Amino acid sequence: MKKVHLKPWQLYVSMFILLLAIGVFMRWLDPRGMPWTDNLLQSLLGAVLFTVGFTIGDRYRRKNQKHREEVMKQLKDKEQWN
Repeated sequence: MKKVHLKPWQLYVSMFILLLAIGVFMRWLDPRGMPWTDNLLQSLLGAVLFTVGFTIGDRYRRKNQKHREEVMKQLKDKEQWN
């Protein structure tokens, strides 16, 4: 199976849409019957907050991965000289 590689902004947008859809669906099932605008606003804010957290974590992970690859390359070059 072929692996799909998305650009970071595509990943963040798809994560936002997924979180928003989940939030709207969960609030739609709420038996208390809150007004639709409150449900949408709460779902939107929740999706934005989770997406921001995901974005920060993903950028930190990508930065560490790039640094790890550079260190491994330097170690590999050092082994060739010994």
